[in-house]
Amino acid sequence: GWAVSTADLTQLLEASELLKSQSKELKDAHQQQKLALQDLLELSELVAELCSQKQKMWDKEEEMEVAMQKVNTMWQEI
Repeated sequence: GWAVSTADLTQLLEASELLKSQSKELKDAHQQQKLALQDLLELSELVAELCSQKQKMWDKEEEMEVAMQKVNTMWQEI
């Protein structure tokens, strides 16, 4: 039973074409996923950077408040 009909061959070809296109779709999806992950990482780095900048600003504000209090105290002492 080595006789392979053309119908069988056609089915095999169709199946392999289907597999090819599916694996390409998977690759594309994987690429999209990688890009999305990259974007997410960049975004979280940006958020971390903004948070640390905000913290620095708060620290500066506190320093200014302390300085203002000192100035007020000095004015009261005069």
